Amino acid sequence: MVLFLTKTKEDLCHLDLVLVKTVIMSQTEHHIGKLRKVVINEGYSVEDWCREKCQDLGVPSMLPELYDSWEETLKYHLNLYEKYFFVNGEIWEAFDHIELDADDDIYQLTLNEDGTLSFTMRFYNGGTHLSECIEEELLKLNK
Repeated sequence: MVLFLTKTKEDLCHLDLVLVKTVIMSQTEHHIGKLRKVVINEGYSVEDWCREKCQDLGVPSMLPELYDSWEETLKYHLNLYEKYFFVNGEIWEAFDHIELDADDDIYQLTLNEDGTLSFTMRFYNGGTHLSECIEEELLKLNK
C-alpha cells in the first residue's frame, strides 16, 4: 500500500493519474524495426564489449552487488534490453525501431540485402518481452 499526502485538489487529480498508470501492467506490444550484427573486435568477448559500452556511457561497475555480468548491467541498468540482443555469442542491435498498437501475435525476421534483419514483433507482454521474441527468432535462423 502506498500513502500519498496531498495539500490541494490538484494533488488529488494528479494522484488519480498516478494510480491509473500503475494499474496498467501487461498489454499486447507491436514492434517494427531492423537488426544489425554488432562487430566485436578480435580477441574481445561479448562481456568485454558490454563492459566497454557501459564504461563509455559512464556506468561504474556494479558487479557483483547489483548485477552478475556487464551484459546484465547494459540491459537492465541502462534499460537497453530492447536495443541489444545476445544470442549464441553474437550481439544484435535494433535500429529504426518503432512500437505500434497491437492485436494478434506476429514474430517475423527478414534478411535484407545489406546483411541487416528487419523485424516485426507483436506479442502480449504478460508472458514474454521483445528480447525473448527476437532471440527466439534469431535462434531459428541459426538452425
